[in-house]
Amino acid sequence: MDSTDRPIAFVDSSAIVALVDADDAAHAAAVEAYHQLLNDGYRMFTTDHVIVETYDLLANGVGPIVASAWLRDHRLPIYCVDEVDLTAAGSMLAGRPVDSPVSFVNALSISVMERLGVADAFAVDPAFLGALN
Repeated sequence: MDSTDRPIAFVDSSAIVALVDADDAAHAAAVEAYHQLLNDGYRMFTTDHVIVETYDLLANGVGPIVASAWLRDHRLPIYCVDEVDLTAAGSMLAGRPVDSPVSFVNALSISVMERLGVADAFAVDPAFLGALN
């Protein structure tokens, strides 16, 4: 199978944090889902904004040493967002209620997925997953 024939999944910060933090409520499910994605041949990627968000979540949750180690050791390909992605995310948020749980990074991630034609996401955040539908 050619690498371009393999399915692609976007990786959200919620999944990364759940994988890294063994005390996270979704840790076991995230580990299982990650192994299933690998077994199914998925290529995975994330965005530069998710890298920033993940580092901050890890630093504040499990500590800066773990966050730094993850930042140093992760191997996810990173898509760098551009003005088109930022504008699309802003438009998405502008069309939602002001109390929507969807963050700007979530909207940006969804905009990137739509732009690239990626339908699958590895995430455990209910707000992100709900916004995909």
